[in-house]
Amino acid sequence: MVITETRLTHLLSVVRHGHFGLAAASLGISQPALSKSIQGLEAALGVKLLDRQRDRVVPTTYGEIVMQHGTQMLNSQKEMLVNLRSLNELDAGLVNVRFGPFPSVISGYPAAGRLLAKHPKIQLSLEVRDWREVLDAVIERRVDFGVAEQNELETDTRFQFEVLGTHTARLFCDPGHPILHRSRITLADSLQFPWASSRVPARLSSGFPRQPCPAGHIDPLNGDFVPSVKLDLPINLSGFTKGKDVLVVASLALVEAELAAGTMLPLPDLAFGGRYGLLSLRTHSLSPAALAFIAEIRAVEAQFTQREQELAAIYC
Repeated sequence: MVITETRLTHLLSVVRHGHFGLAAASLGISQPALSKSIQGLEAALGVKLLDRQRDRVVPTTYGEIVMQHGTQMLNSQKEMLVNLRSLNELDAGLVNVRFGPFPSVISGYPAAGRLLAKHPKIQLSLEVRDWREVLDAVIERRVDFGVAEQNELETDTRFQFEVLGTHTARLFCDPGHPILHRSRITLADSLQFPWASSRVPARLSSGFPRQPCPAGHIDPLNGDFVPSVKLDLPINLSGFTKGKDVLVVASLALVEAELAAGTMLPLPDLAFGGRYGLLSLRTHSLSPAALAFIAEIRAVEAQFTQREQELAAIYC
């Protein structure tokens, strides 16, 4: 049985164009040569792969099965060739990564800087999205790996997951915020003021009210808490709190300069356990360049965790 890459490519092109002539033109071969290639594949498999309808060519049930597995075979072969070529070409690699908002500033961007200092020819494509969009990009193979909130992903056998950090997210405010006048501050108290944050995953917002409040609202589709001020990147956070009633969700190390200057204060006794990690498909082999990037991310995460502990001893 002869199932070659060329014949699979020809089949996929015919189905994509729905026409032998258009497919042949896109492939740069004659229509008779394309027809002969498809006939050879059908003969090798012993089944009919295409139906020629009045206005277009469509796959049979057999054809759909061959297309599904054939696409996987071609993708796997491409990954193999890319990885083989890059084994001795670390500096020539391209890495596509999608980060959740907090991982991007905690370790993503700092690690990218460290990586490029060591391997300046590596190409990076970095995007910041909420954790659901990170997941979609990984599933659709649009990125090499993602770094985002875990949620229910640990039990999904499609993925390889490595916990990077268990960081404590806190609420911060301006030193003149009225909430500081209370003898004891509860979660319910904080929800009476606007929150500035990225989406809060459903596993962390299960105790939040189901009705909209000044802090934000629960997304009815997935249970995430959507803050009244939704941030794509948790940077320059003092601009949201200075002289305002807004409460910002961040970690101690992200606002270390503001804490030292006394322009932001953490609310006592209110904290959330953020837990995120590296996410990739088990069937997707990571390139040497991607693995080098991951090594830098791990190193930055370790430093960040240590600094968080030091700051907690000072401010909390």
